Amino acid sequence: MPRDRGSIKWASLMLPEHTELLKDMWLEDDIISKPVLDEQQIELLNGQLLEALERQSPVCLCVYDKGTITEWTGMINKLNSHTNTVILATSDQSVKKIAFSDIYQLVFNE
Repeated sequence: MPRDRGSIKWASLMLPEHTELLKDMWLEDDIISKPVLDEQQIELLNGQLLEALERQSPVCLCVYDKGTITEWTGMINKLNSHTNTVILATSDQSVKKIAFSDIYQLVFNE
């Protein structure tokens, strides 16, 4: 079976500018677009956030952050409606301030 070296075999023929453009193109392929929630999903998420705050149960929040999806696990300390943020105490004893608009999923960890 022949072993192809892919783009490595062409590297000697490329200018540094070309390799930089290829790296940027490959990075753009990994970027995820922000999930869009409809009204029902937003209402469900709001209800889950209020329930998690009231019951003080551990949750896992899936958050959109600059083209990637990040999961934060912890307990919700506060919901701030003035700044539209959630204050989450994570399991590593740090506090995260997360915008409501960046949260797209909540899972209860029980």
